[in-house]
Amino acid sequence: MAEANGSPTSGRFIPLSTHHLTSEPPLSETTLPSLLERSEQLAAEAREALPYSFDKCTYDSGYLRQSVWSCVDCGEKGVCYGCSISCHADHKLVELWTKRHFRCDCPTTAMPLVHGKRKKCTLNPPHAQPQPPNDENKYGSTFAGKFCRCGRDYDPETEVEAMVTCIACEDWFHESCLNLSVQGTAEAKEDDEDEEKDVLIPSESYDGLICAACVDGHPLLKEHAGKLGWMVIEPTDTGSYEVMGRLDTAQRDTEGKEAGKAEDDVPTLGKRPAEDDLTSDGAKRARVGEETSKSLQGKRDVFLAHGIREQLKSTLSAEDIASLPFPLDDEEIYEPPQDDEQEETLDQVTSRVVGSLPRVQAIEALHGYQVMKDRLKAMLAERAQDGRAVSREDIEGFFAELQAGRARG
Repeated sequence: MAEANGSPTSGRFIPLSTHHLTSEPPLSETTLPSLLERSEQLAAEAREALPYSFDKCTYDSGYLRQSVWSCVDCGEKGVCYGCSISCHADHKLVELWTKRHFRCDCPTTAMPLVHGKRKKCTLNPPHAQPQPPNDENKYGSTFAGKFCRCGRDYDPETEVEAMVTCIACEDWFHESCLNLSVQGTAEAKEDDEDEEKDVLIPSESYDGLICAACVDGHPLLKEHAGKLGWMVIEPTDTGSYEVMGRLDTAQRDTEGKEAGKAEDDVPTLGKRPAEDDLTSDGAKRARVGEETSKSLQGKRDVFLAHGIREQLKSTLSAEDIASLPFPLDDEEIYEPPQDDEQEETLDQVTSRVVGSLPRVQAIEALHGYQVMKDRLKAMLAERAQDGRAVSREDIEGFFAELQAGRARG
């Protein structure tokens, strides 16, 4: 849900900027351990930000549930993890998190023409591009960076309010826009426990959100909104909000205390129990399938109680299950292979340090890289063993000696 600008760096090789040395005072010293420590710190940060290999596009795998990024600079089209880094790293990206049944747009004609040319996906063979557009992909306002029905931009640096994702369309909604809570404040975010205390339906008490748009688009969902286990938040005459369809508190407290009790607590869709079930205060509890006492006045967002999806599997026909806009079982999310970290050899360490030294390009042009690397490796190894510092004068003297040797030769 965060925007990313600039070019991410691979976690495998993080050379230090030459400014690390050129900005040092003339007589200051830089030890080899400090150079390597700073370089390792940058590498660790990159590995944390980019834990997966980004050398493969998922287009050939077809429609998947996968992490998707919208490329705003490419017409708000969706790209996979690999393409977001390898092909679009210098573009404005909006992270959308997971999207169901989505295929990467990068190697297709959905990508716009720039000066009469279409940029090719770097992870697919040129001769296999462009592919036709992905007609089954679904796009929405989130691809423009507009999240929730309020259309607010999401900025992880300034956002103070929790968001909930719809298990059907997988769009995101602010808790205040769902009437779960008042709009968040910076102070409220400092303590997650205090924030949850003021939420009408705590996150642990429901299985998933179905947003009002998805509810209104399906007759079965509209019919059950507000019934037992299909919780909705309704306005009251006093200007506050109440939860309709909440499972009885006393009943929830006993769940798990008896074998099989949790399964019995979930209402059976379309069936009436043989006897009226009473709440703790003696009032009759609403049954699924009964009409609610009043028509819904709220936004009709539904919060499914735990166990409802399991009950749907046993009470709905295969055709009805297939028509639901959300899955009844957890779906597998495609993840790229891990970018396994390889232990560096001394040659690789030396190469990394070479990349952090000033005037490297000029020196490489004057002298063979291999000779320079071997000699520099020997010097660095000697100083590392003795614990001696490597100063700018040492480094510049080393390269000056190389130049002088070449001139004499």
